Amino acid sequence: MPPGTYCYTIADANQTGAMRLTLDETAQVLGDSSIAIHNAEADYYSSYTQTIVGQLSGNTAEVDVTTWIEGDRQTGSETWTVTAETLMLPNDTLAAADCSDSAVVSQFVDEGALEADAVLDSVADQTGERVQFAPGTSGTTLENAVIRGERDLYLLGAQGGQLMTLDLYALEDNAVFDLVSPSGLLLAQESTFEAIALPETGDYQIIVGGTRGNATYSLDVAIE
Repeated sequence: MPPGTYCYTIADANQTGAMRLTLDETAQVLGDSSIAIHNAEADYYSSYTQTIVGQLSGNTAEVDVTTWIEGDRQTGSETWTVTAETLMLPNDTLAAADCSDSAVVSQFVDEGALEADAVLDSVADQTGERVQFAPGTSGTTLENAVIRGERDLYLLGAQGGQLMTLDLYALEDNAVFDLVSPSGLLLAQESTFEAIALPETGDYQIIVGGTRGNATYSLDVAIE
């Protein structure tokens, strides 16, 4: 398989979702997935996200998979069979799909169908300010001002399963934030308050911007 990004979907009685794999010139595989679980008879519904790192040799990929499900982090190594038409996992087979197809895109966007990449484009030229808590504390308040049309970027490292609370106050009620996970999922869009069970471990990106004019704001950030 030539270098590039390949997408696969699954839609059966128990699972619906998609996986994206990127293959580079050295045959390294990087990817992520977003899968919903549904069992109507047992009245059980859940979801999980994954990140994938591995190496492809021929059609065989040896991968390390990290899975976050309901706040629990699981890791493991698997052997997959990868072709341009199918992705065969130990227990499931996914079918190839166009990465721009709605069945794929909808798994990696929020309800407003906005890719996290579109949000990150607004801060592409920023390195971001690292959020740090004082010793013995689990939160802090960020105070700043953002001029019209610009965004502030904050980076916060956290563990999968923790609860992140973000509470934004602006003097003129004219500021909102977006939250992007380490694997690029858009977890919150144009919000002023969120309490989110984090799906994975890594750096979360908090992006603050004004909705009209210049915005002076304070952002309370806490991790439990």
